[in-house]
Amino acid sequence: MSGAGACGGPDSGHSPEMPALLPFLAALLLAGVLIWDAAVPVRSFSDTENRRLSQWPAFSVQAVLDGSFMEQYEAYVTDQMPGRDAFIAVKATAQRLLGRRDINGVYFVSGGLIEQHTPESVDLQKAERKTERMLEQAEEISEWIPGKVGLMLVPAADAVRPEVLPAFSRNFDQESWLSGVQETAQERGLTVIDALEALREHAVEELYYATDHHWTTLGAFYGYQAMREAFGLDPADLRMYERRAVSEDFYGTLQAKVNVPMKADRIEIFTRPQEGEHPVRFVYEEREAGSCYFYDRLATRDAYAFFLDGNYPLAEIAGDGPADRSILLIKDSYANCFAPFLTRDYGTVWLLDRRYYRGDVTEAVREYAPTDVLYLYQVFQFIESF
Repeated sequence: MSGAGACGGPDSGHSPEMPALLPFLAALLLAGVLIWDAAVPVRSFSDTENRRLSQWPAFSVQAVLDGSFMEQYEAYVTDQMPGRDAFIAVKATAQRLLGRRDINGVYFVSGGLIEQHTPESVDLQKAERKTERMLEQAEEISEWIPGKVGLMLVPAADAVRPEVLPAFSRNFDQESWLSGVQETAQERGLTVIDALEALREHAVEELYYATDHHWTTLGAFYGYQAMREAFGLDPADLRMYERRAVSEDFYGTLQAKVNVPMKADRIEIFTRPQEGEHPVRFVYEEREAGSCYFYDRLATRDAYAFFLDGNYPLAEIAGDGPADRSILLIKDSYANCFAPFLTRDYGTVWLLDRRYYRGDVTEAVREYAPTDVLYLYQVFQFIESF
């Protein structure tokens, strides 16, 4: 048989010189990477994605041997790639044209975007540990305060609006998990606020931003309404508030993950007649602000930081309520647009973010002696960061 059709024969189309060129091409590629590495400024933060970017990894023999150096280096190269934002947009657009309904952990749904949470993305053992840690802490706190210790775990949008998700999508069962946690919390003396039920009653309204993972001020109001009921307070009536848009061009974290053109979100505030400005004191930073709203933040990518200037270890808001009533929120960022509602009921609203607070939480309760305490977290942020 002639060798003309044999694999690797003279008619195979491969140049015999190609293997000799491979080392040269590899060296050229490496040199290009090193030149790019030296020429392009390293970014520490992405305004578009609203997150910290990977930095050059620390070198050690152990890190090389266990593979962690290369993992960190790959993350560094990915995050620092020139034109990264444009690349994300082109990739997402191409995938959408091919019929994909989920990209980078984000669902494209009617009216906007919803964050994806698959069953595999949740570590149930970690969730159980975090729940037990919270319950033990709450039981200890209840011995030190005269009022209630409440728990409000806010579901992500996919649990409130499951009907808009793609057909046959697999999602973590937030409802069942919340039901179990809330039942255990009630058995151990906590006052439970069922945010899922409260939000589902208004599911057709704009409870979550279309471009961001946070709930809107309207969603936070319905959470506040449910809290007042659980705490035995008079019902909160939406009609007593004036709703005012402070921004019409907010793009959040979900839009940054796909980086495709879409309609911007509106940020609102709800104010009561004759309501004051509610000065804020940032305890660790030793600074004060005249209002809990920071208008300069609306011009930044992180416009959600309009509420309370973002996240801080410990902050104190002055309220309009009785001077002898105060509340401590042990919280994540979902509490930032929720806290202003509490100024109606308390003379002081404390906000403690465990992600940044380095002291003992129970010691903080003893020191500041709040009347009530409320744990307020989004479900997945609680599992990850409590």
